[in-house]
Amino acid sequence: MSFVEELAELRRTGARLLYVVTDEEERAVALCRAALGGEAGVAVWSRTRGLDPVDRAAKDPHAALDALLRPNAAEKPLAALLLDFHHELEDRSVARHLRDVLPEFYPRRRCAVVIAPALRLPEGLAAETTVLRLPLPDREELGAALGALLTARGAAAANAPALHAMLGAAAGLTYTQAQRAFSRALHVDPALGERAVAIVTEEKARLLASDRGLELVEVKERPEDVGGLEGFKAWIGERALAFAHDARGFGLAAPRGVMLLGVQGCGKSLAAKAVAGLLRIPLVRLDLPSVLGAGDGAEEGLARALAAAEAIAPLALWVDEIEKGFAGSAPGEGTDPRAARVLGTFSTWLQERRAPVFVVATANDVTRLPPELLRRGRFDELFFVDLPDLEARRAILALHLQKRGRGPEAFDLPAIAAACDGYSGAELEQVVVGALHRAYALGREVETQDLRRLAQDLVPLYRTYEEQIKALREWSRGRARGAGRETAVVDLFRRAEP
Repeated sequence: MSFVEELAELRRTGARLLYVVTDEEERAVALCRAALGGEAGVAVWSRTRGLDPVDRAAKDPHAALDALLRPNAAEKPLAALLLDFHHELEDRSVARHLRDVLPEFYPRRRCAVVIAPALRLPEGLAAETTVLRLPLPDREELGAALGALLTARGAAAANAPALHAMLGAAAGLTYTQAQRAFSRALHVDPALGERAVAIVTEEKARLLASDRGLELVEVKERPEDVGGLEGFKAWIGERALAFAHDARGFGLAAPRGVMLLGVQGCGKSLAAKAVAGLLRIPLVRLDLPSVLGAGDGAEEGLARALAAAEAIAPLALWVDEIEKGFAGSAPGEGTDPRAARVLGTFSTWLQERRAPVFVVATANDVTRLPPELLRRGRFDELFFVDLPDLEARRAILALHLQKRGRGPEAFDLPAIAAACDGYSGAELEQVVVGALHRAYALGREVETQDLRRLAQDLVPLYRTYEEQIKALREWSRGRARGAGRETAVVDLFRRAEP
């Protein structure tokens, strides 16, 4: 059901007070007129225009509420669109006045619609109000915006492939943002070729980062670029098949996502990027601290970011160090009502989202994770990423040598990997980098002895936080699936069973 259809249905069934949360005031007013017009009259109120056209002198909110109930010709139904009325409701006398007149709305066929960028309702009105969030424009609306610009410029209508590419690039933008992006693209490439699509994509990346807390991440990594984590790579390889065109016919739903828990520096973020590369979908990072740093507007900011992510789908949504975003909502951290509400918004979205958004969440400190995020159904699987074993350490060392133009076969990697027991993936990379620095300073090619020397000198995180890492491993038993080789071997034997 579209926004216009839902609003019209609410009005027909007697809704008296509606609240539309949106930054797109002009678009909201136009859609409300389309939904509530017809035989009913529609008036728009603001502090500067009064109740237009009913009583333009009614600029005071009390006067506007009185004017809304004033008899008109044949008692025609009337809907009032109240702009920025959330500020007026902070005045207790205005909130009380609205509560006093609400009983008259139904018999007098009146309806009030608050249009505001933030949801702020006094307790006495919360139960009386139906809250709607204006969705981002769909392809039809975006197509209309592009068509209007082409007409205004006297240009020919876009052909089907160009139109498809432009609208796909603009998905996730507001109507006004899309108009600006289209206008810039037409100025640079009137033929709407690849350059025009690139302009819209660049504009979207900039706007989403500043306005929605979303960042488009360039993905070059593939699963083969991740050393170790064989169990996780085998699992994600199977899930990738569910994106095939015939998967729905087989009864498979789109994969929902995965949470990677574990030791810092062991490749969780790299694995998140590799997921998007394997699934062949864009990777978008959700900057939770930025989105949730809006204080009282955190819920609206998160809802807008998630709506934008769904509009851009299919994609992989990367939520890095998710436990930091919901600090204050986990057991033992006290009661933070705002954090609890935001967590509720995110948890509900995880459970009920319909768009093909594959969520990849990573966490280092599982003790700060709210239980709601670990419940089955939020994610397809929870993986524990431990320190790499001997074989994984050898593979990681080989990868980092290859990335720097060295053949792994020239080094005694089994011996170096054995000397690096307890090292994380990030620390193994530093062994290679440090050895290269040492060899370069000595004016010769890097050798096994350089790697061995660096392995001996580096103090791994495990030695400093041994107790915490052991506690993390203990927590993961029975709660999360291992991401390493042991799980992969078990899965191999299961598949081999008759």
